[in-house]
Amino acid sequence: MTGINMAMLKRLLKEPLLHFLGLGGLIFLFYGVVDDTPAISNDQIVIGPERIKQMQGEFEAVWKRAPSDDEVDALIDADIRDAVFYRKALALGLDKNDVVIRRRMRQKMEFLLDNGAALLKPATGELEAFFDANKTSYQKVPRLAFKQVFLGPAPDSDTISQILRSLNDSYPTIPEGIGARTFLPHHLSLSPPNAIDNVFGKGFSDALVELAPETWSGPVRSAHGLHLIRILEHQSSQVPPLAEIRNDVLRDWVAMKALEIREQTYQTLREQFIIKVQRDPTQSAERR
Repeated sequence: MTGINMAMLKRLLKEPLLHFLGLGGLIFLFYGVVDDTPAISNDQIVIGPERIKQMQGEFEAVWKRAPSDDEVDALIDADIRDAVFYRKALALGLDKNDVVIRRRMRQKMEFLLDNGAALLKPATGELEAFFDANKTSYQKVPRLAFKQVFLGPAPDSDTISQILRSLNDSYPTIPEGIGARTFLPHHLSLSPPNAIDNVFGKGFSDALVELAPETWSGPVRSAHGLHLIRILEHQSSQVPPLAEIRNDVLRDWVAMKALEIREQTYQTLREQFIIKVQRDPTQSAERR
């Protein structure tokens, strides 16, 4: 073999999608080998011990108890009924041009391929490269923790100044009965903007970002009225290190590979067919 051919072979062997195709083929081969359904004539319906055990397990999963003998008999009768009608439906060709059946078969094919993707392991540096390319997907939203004193819907400026001065002078103690009565929480632990706005009204969290930490300030208007605020902690938007979210990143990497396997397998299988698209009864187009 020439040096050029050897180089081409090495590149092919390193091609990930080639590996995926091989893996997909192995999956289908595996299911074909391990399929222990006995070869029987079309006029026989055999309900074996394994099938009965499977039905009993399904019954227990739903009803949280083992089926009685009569219930097992009923399960077997129902399974025989399914098989009788299924065989007859196939014989009559009722599966042909049925969009529901076609989609179900497609889903089962994709399920087999996705199971293959779950067996893949990223090569050295591959997960890190995937993480770097998709960092924005793992960016955590900012979070705020704060205390608030409700002032009411329209307090006068003197009242606001007096309460603000009292709060800053007495902190960490908050004078009892200070401010207006409210059912709103006086303390909110670290929360994202949407959670804060759900309690205080849309846009309230935006105003809090501008406040200085560890001091009472305001007033800040919410959907309920005016508030004095003390920012306790502010976590800015950030991307956590890979080590903290490795399982999440690995799950997403596997999902991406599953899509690649699906698409590449589809394209390979598609090439085995001559496809004709006839948009007009008088015209036809043929393509691969």
